[in-house]
Amino acid sequence: MMFEGVKKVLAQTWSRFRGLIAYVRQHPFKSLLFAAIAGFCSLILLFLVIYLGAFGKLPSKAYLKSLKNPVTSTIYASNKEPIGYYYLQNRSNADSSQIKSDLIQALVATEDSRFYEHRGIDYKSYARVLIKSIILQQNAGGGSTITQQVAKNLFGREKQFFLSTPINKIREIFIARRLESIYDKEDIILLYFNTVSFGENIYGIEKASFLFFNKAPEELTLPESATLVGLLKAPSYYNPRNFPERAEQRRNVVLSQMLKYHYISRETFEEAQTPLKLDYQTPKKVSSFSAYFKDYVAREFVLWAEDNPAPDGHIYDLEADGLNIYTTLNTNIQKYAEAALHRQADNLQKLMDTYWAAATTEGGKEVLLQKLVDQNREVRQMRQRGRTEAEIAAFVKEKRKRKYWVIGKGYEEQMQSLEDSIVKSINRLHAGVIAVSSVSGRIMGYVGGIDYGFSQIDNVITPRQVGSTFKPITYLAALQAGEDPCNYYDNNLITYSKYEDWRPRNSNNRYGGSYAMHGALANSINTVSVTLQLKTGTERVLGQAKKMGIESELPNVPSIVLGTADISLLEMVTAYASISNGGNKIKPYAIDRIEDEQGNVLFEAKPRYEGRVASSENIKALQKMMEGVVRDGTGSRLLGYGIPYNIIGKTGTTQNNGDGWFIGCSPELVVGSWVGTFDKRVQFASTSMGSGANTALPIVASIFKNLSYWKRPMLTNFEYDFDYFPCRPFVESNATEAYELARTDSTYLQELRIKDTLAILKDKPIEIDSVQGIFPGQMPLDSIAKDSPTIDIDISNINID
Repeated sequence: MMFEGVKKVLAQTWSRFRGLIAYVRQHPFKSLLFAAIAGFCSLILLFLVIYLGAFGKLPSKAYLKSLKNPVTSTIYASNKEPIGYYYLQNRSNADSSQIKSDLIQALVATEDSRFYEHRGIDYKSYARVLIKSIILQQNAGGGSTITQQVAKNLFGREKQFFLSTPINKIREIFIARRLESIYDKEDIILLYFNTVSFGENIYGIEKASFLFFNKAPEELTLPESATLVGLLKAPSYYNPRNFPERAEQRRNVVLSQMLKYHYISRETFEEAQTPLKLDYQTPKKVSSFSAYFKDYVAREFVLWAEDNPAPDGHIYDLEADGLNIYTTLNTNIQKYAEAALHRQADNLQKLMDTYWAAATTEGGKEVLLQKLVDQNREVRQMRQRGRTEAEIAAFVKEKRKRKYWVIGKGYEEQMQSLEDSIVKSINRLHAGVIAVSSVSGRIMGYVGGIDYGFSQIDNVITPRQVGSTFKPITYLAALQAGEDPCNYYDNNLITYSKYEDWRPRNSNNRYGGSYAMHGALANSINTVSVTLQLKTGTERVLGQAKKMGIESELPNVPSIVLGTADISLLEMVTAYASISNGGNKIKPYAIDRIEDEQGNVLFEAKPRYEGRVASSENIKALQKMMEGVVRDGTGSRLLGYGIPYNIIGKTGTTQNNGDGWFIGCSPELVVGSWVGTFDKRVQFASTSMGSGANTALPIVASIFKNLSYWKRPMLTNFEYDFDYFPCRPFVESNATEAYELARTDSTYLQELRIKDTLAILKDKPIEIDSVQGIFPGQMPLDSIAKDSPTIDIDISNINID
């Protein structure tokens, strides 16, 4: 019946369409007129909705006036010390005295010959584009004026749901008309030269002039001016450093345009066509840690600004409005975090350079390295020229000066072979660390990477596989479901046929006996954790994670307890904050207050509490269990730092040691760190080196150690109603027998008290090594997610030239 109805509708539609075609054939001129009227009305409607802001609010005249001399915004730490600035693009402003006639004439002759005749819109150019480019299908160039290009330079182009190019072009028309009503032609030329991109992330004539010719704009010769104006057509294609022949040809086109419009004589034209000469200055990349936090603040600011427009209707802009942004960053904690991350990254990189592996590549690191060598451009070219394998091997091993990024210093020349260079590019370790007040959510320390100049990827907000740091979430869900820390579970290697014969293993490959719930978490036992996950129910665990602030989409699979999900460090620290503070969900934030240029307060933050995540009783139990991680388990290395507070936490290590995690907590503060490689084909050769206890924990420990020196301490201790769980963490018997033993065991607590008394008398901290970690045999290794059906290692090729 439904099919018959569809056939009927299609038949009616086809009939009407045929009728329309017939009408057009009978009345072609009338149909053309109707079509023209409809198109014109649609165009007028499109102009109207764009003007009214349907595709983004147009900048006001007041805002456009500020762009001539944009005021930088300043970012402050919590002690009101300035820690950074926001500029309008990567540019410096040249003034009108620096823009000589050669530059202006070259630009006008090439880009907008009627610039001084129109008021922002060149209708003759649009007519030329319509006739030649659209009707005759000839390349007649674009129709944008210099003023419209200024609008594009300043505000960019946004991708729309449909008709992106026409919508952006119409927006630029409106903005151009407003610019022309505010500025004179000389000001518009200056705005153009200060905002246009010259490629290589360089904006503005002053930076471009120094980059390519090592001189100020007013010192440029005619050929040099024409070269810089010429590359504006396509900055990458006409880059004079990479493509000197193209740049020279384009320069000559600019000179011919200047001759055509009588800006230069024939003699000057011929004299200017000299061989292209550059004095290229390699941009100096500045090493910076705090820039990651600056970027995070900018993202938080944008979200606020979208919901809080200025009184005149424009959206506040960090790069032009001269705002004062007061943040939550504590300069002391930030210094501790930067120093700890820098020191640990340097130590670990030395270790990685010697003991790196490629466990996920068949054949290991030798095969992986050979693949990458074969993909190298120079090696491919040698093979194409018929060079022998012996010659290629000699070339690969030959040492010469190559640039290598040194943390905190930037690029330095080092003697490396091609093979060395490839290894150092793939085994580079990265890291991130964040400190958050678990009471208020204030972000007090933030280092997103090893060096902002080298990598702008922010490892605090980038999702990574979290490993065993996820386990406390599952254990809390289990406690909420009625489990007890002294419930025992068999430590058996089980194959789960329901989940594609999944066989979760322990990192030490030891099985048998049974663990109490608290002992399983302390020692990160996978077998027991999976049993708890299945018993509690994955849906309940996912709900618990969401309650605690995990916003990433999590897979509905039992292996999530082993940390196979990708979650950001910020999210995990947020979740741990609710454990640290006694069960309250918090919302981390970086901006404390925003003031305008006159000091008026535009925004003031208030800590946000978003409800309870679990009962106080179960949070206390979990805190005590996580104390066991540090006291007797995978995080016991922390004891070697002599921190006089009972810090709790959890380690995490992912498949093949690709990611190392540690999150530590006091009642006031949560500090989390991640260390790993971007190329997951490369890892540490052993878990003793690549575990979170060896990579990430020292960074967190160093921060807490420094905080413990404060004369007015911010840290306090967790307080418990009992010293120990009244059950052994592990017994050799099965779970049923172990539970019965725990009910009658009267010696266990006495043994612990004697042990603690002896430790106090001995008064000797655990001995640690700055690189290798606790000496072998003294540190339990963190369990990793082995044989998980949700782990899918990416073995994509990397082409290194």
